[in-house]
Amino acid sequence: MFPFHLHFGLEGVVSTVLYVAMWVTFLLSLAWKPQLGIYVLTFMLPLQTVRYRLHEMFLGAQFVDLLLLGVVLGLAIKRQKIIPKTPLTRFLLLLCAFYYFSLWEGTFFIDVPLPLWITDPRFSDWKNYVEMFFFALIVASAIREEKQVRTVLLVMAFSVLILNRNYISLLSGRDLKHFTYESREEGLLGYAGVNGLGAFEAMVFSVLLAAYAYARQVWLRVAIGVLAATSLYCLLYTFSRGGYAAALVGLIAVGFLKSRKLLVIAAVIVLTWQTLLPTSVQERIRMTTESEGAGQLDSSAGERLVLWEDAMNLFKRNPVTGSGFETYRYMYRVERFRDTHNYFVKVLAETGIAGMVLFLVLLWKLTRLGLNLFAKAESPLWAGLGLGFVALMFSLMVANCFGDRWTYPQVDGYLWILLGCVITGLRITNEVHQADIPEQPDAMMSSNLELALEDAKTSQEKLLRDIPDR
Repeated sequence: MFPFHLHFGLEGVVSTVLYVAMWVTFLLSLAWKPQLGIYVLTFMLPLQTVRYRLHEMFLGAQFVDLLLLGVVLGLAIKRQKIIPKTPLTRFLLLLCAFYYFSLWEGTFFIDVPLPLWITDPRFSDWKNYVEMFFFALIVASAIREEKQVRTVLLVMAFSVLILNRNYISLLSGRDLKHFTYESREEGLLGYAGVNGLGAFEAMVFSVLLAAYAYARQVWLRVAIGVLAATSLYCLLYTFSRGGYAAALVGLIAVGFLKSRKLLVIAAVIVLTWQTLLPTSVQERIRMTTESEGAGQLDSSAGERLVLWEDAMNLFKRNPVTGSGFETYRYMYRVERFRDTHNYFVKVLAETGIAGMVLFLVLLWKLTRLGLNLFAKAESPLWAGLGLGFVALMFSLMVANCFGDRWTYPQVDGYLWILLGCVITGLRITNEVHQADIPEQPDAMMSSNLELALEDAKTSQEKLLRDIPDR
C-alpha cells in the first residue's frame, strides 16, 4: 500500500521512484552533501514495508547500507572524520568485537555454518545490529550544525506522521469497540510486528512530550501536540500492553525531570484507566489475568513465563558468555517460539553475565549522555532533545521487558540517530560554554605584567635618546 494515500496514480511507479531516489541520494551524498543521506535514511528507516518494494531490484535490499556508504564516502572526500571521537566510540567498537566473538561461539554451540559473509543469516543479523551503532557515530560526524539537527528532527516527525496516517487508515474500516486479535495490525513496520509498532509509538510519544515541554511558539506546540495525539491513538489500538507500560514510564520520566503536572496525569491514568480508556483497550489490559479465570494469567502472559524459565535454564549451561549471539531463535526450544519475549533474558541466555554487564553499561552510558545534554543546555532545542532522549531510554528499557525491541532498525533505529544528534548537541553546548569562560586571573596577571615590562622598556629607550651626548 502506498503510504501517502494521495491517489495521484503513483502506486504503480512508487518502486521506481524510490529506487531512483536511492541512487540519486547516494551520489549526492558522495559528491555534494553527506547530510542528504542522513535525511533520507531518517525518513525511510521506520517505513519497512515501503522499502520491501526495492528488494527485487539491484542492491535494493541494501537500501540502508548504500545510503550509509554514500555518507561515509562523502565524509572521506571532504576529509572529515568518519568515526569521530566521542564518549562512546571506543565502547561501541568494543561491543562490535564482543558480539562478533559471541557470534562465532554460537556457531559451535548450535552447530550451524560459519558466519563468514552476509549470506549467512546470523552474520547478517550481527551486521544489521552493530550497524545501528554506526548510525550514531556517522550522524555525529555528518550532522555538525544546529540547523542540520533541526532538519533531522523535522524529517523524523514527517516520517512518523506518514506512518501514523497509514496506520489510522488501516484501522478506519475495523470494529474497535471490542478487542479481537484480528483488529491488530503491524502497519509499515513490517516484520517487527504489532508489538514492535507499539514500542515505537511509545518511544515517539515520550520524545514528543519532552519536545512539547520546551516548545515556545504556539504553532510549534500545536504541531507537536497533534503528532503526539496521532502516536497515542496508534499506540492504544496496537493493543500492546508492553507499549502501554513503556509510554507510561516515558510520561513519568518527563514529569519527574521537567513538568510535575505530568506526574498528576500519570497518577490519574493509573487510578482511572478502567473508565478513562476505550473499552477495547480495557479489555486487552484485563486479559492479562482474567481470560483464564480470576487471578490466572492469560495464555500470552503464561507463555512468556515458560519462555523465560527455559531461557534461564539455557543460561545456566554457560553463565559466563552464554550460548552465543543470535542462537535462541534457531533452537526451537519451546514449541514454535523463536524469541524469549524479554530482551534482558535473551541477552543473559545468549551472551551470559559478560554480555549483560556490557549491555547494562551501554544503557547507562546512553542515558547519561542525554542527562548531560539536558543539564548543560541553555537553548530549548538542546534541553528538549536531551530530555526526550532520556525519556526514550526509560521507555525503551520497559518495552524490552516484553520482547526484543532493541535489534530491529525500524523500531529503535531512531534511538541511534537521536544519539548522534545528542552527541552533536553536547559538542556545540560545550563549545559555547568554553567561549563564555572569562580569561583566567593568572593569565590576566601574566599578560598585564608583560605589557608593563614592555612599557617600561619603551620609556627607558626614549629617555636614553633624550639624554644629550657629552
